[in-house]
Amino acid sequence: MESKDDADINEELVNWTKINKDWDIMKEKIIFPHLSLENPNVQRVIAIAEDVMNQNKILTIERLFNVSKKILKIPRSGLISIINFLINNHVLIEGTKFSREMVLDNQLRKTILEYIQFNGCAHFSILRKEVLSERDGNLGSSGQLVWHLEMLIKFNYIKKIKVGNYSVFLPYEEDGNTAKVLFLVKDRINREILGLLCGRGPIKKADIYKKIDERREDVYYRINNLINQNLLKYDQVSKEISLYQIDRKKVEDVINRELRRMK
Repeated sequence: MESKDDADINEELVNWTKINKDWDIMKEKIIFPHLSLENPNVQRVIAIAEDVMNQNKILTIERLFNVSKKILKIPRSGLISIINFLINNHVLIEGTKFSREMVLDNQLRKTILEYIQFNGCAHFSILRKEVLSERDGNLGSSGQLVWHLEMLIKFNYIKKIKVGNYSVFLPYEEDGNTAKVLFLVKDRINREILGLLCGRGPIKKADIYKKIDERREDVYYRINNLINQNLLKYDQVSKEISLYQIDRKKVEDVINRELRRMK
């Protein structure tokens, strides 16, 4: 004979099976298109999720749904829609002990984000040198930095792109192509080469070297790198170099942006 406890457990399993089916359906539909983070019920669900995680419990959709259902008087479909909204927008992530706001409770993680936002982008070695060493008085561990960067990526504070051999981190809302140009113009010689080509038409490699007061091999190395990064193109016939499929005005704006930051 089935005990009352067994019956309750079986009922929970049946209910959750139904909820899972509803959840799959809700993923394909927008029930409440007006949902936003300012919505009072959305804020209540976030508060419940953070309370769960503050108890050192890993967040699961099932746990969040069950706890929220007991506390809030929201129809099941509406509650599922809110949870769907929060998961899809990376405000909450299943399997973690953090919400998006809680991620920045860590001061070092917040400092890393602020550094990336101020500079527009930054690669791993610079972050390790400028942020960790400034905080700790010595070079911090790579593992520590990787962990914080992964958390910022997971919650859509930043994203990562590859520029040559570099892993470059940029604010989530920053355009990747713009960030690539910004990263490259942080190098002074790159900045001078691109600035020169913004101000005139195609020019031979030797003439670029003559106008930039640097060693020939340093200038040529950067020209070749900029060609490989699809910022410059080399005409095999005329032997001239020019900007490649990139808006001249955008390059000028990025260069000016970097110069303003340096002041």
